[in-house]
Amino acid sequence: MSPVARSGPEILAGSNLDGSAVSWFDANWMFFSWAFALFGTGVLVARFPLRDAHWVGWLAPVAYWFHQAEEHAFDLRGWRYAFVPALNQGFGRSLFGDACPPDFAGCPVDPRMTTCINVVAIWFGFGGCMLMARLFPERFLFAGMLNWGTAVVNGFAGHLLQVVLTRSYNPGSAQSAVMVPLGLYIIWGTGRPWLCLANGLLFHVIATL
Repeated sequence: MSPVARSGPEILAGSNLDGSAVSWFDANWMFFSWAFALFGTGVLVARFPLRDAHWVGWLAPVAYWFHQAEEHAFDLRGWRYAFVPALNQGFGRSLFGDACPPDFAGCPVDPRMTTCINVVAIWFGFGGCMLMARLFPERFLFAGMLNWGTAVVNGFAGHLLQVVLTRSYNPGSAQSAVMVPLGLYIIWGTGRPWLCLANGLLFHVIATL
């Protein structure tokens, strides 16, 4: 069995970098993303004839909830919580390996950090933007397109590019193969695609720092 297949559950059964225990929510939040994605898909399908900028904006969090499920619930191989150990053993270790204890699979990214990034940025960030767009469309509606820029950058740089470089599957890459071209099509239609991509790049730079 691959080390990645073992280390996902081991990380969830262990501790965070600060020594705190991995909580039930840290280990299971991604299944809420599955539920959000399925519910959101139903709503979007029902409202498809009325699709407008709000509809396209809400499509971003729905798509990303599916992305979170492949990354952190079960990937296409059936591996549980596979993205974090794959990141830590690959790109993350190459950037921050000197700061990680030897043989500690939950570094540089641990379950609590993963929960905070995904829940805050996607559940509250993407979703919050669209709620504000409903209340104040003239100020916040374009934020839905900026969210698509973040999704495109993540899917391309974090997943599809890695598939090309390593010639192997990584958790989240299958969904990215759909999300990235769809996102590019959507932001290209805004007339400001480079602004959307710059927003996505800036988000990932800040998250990495």
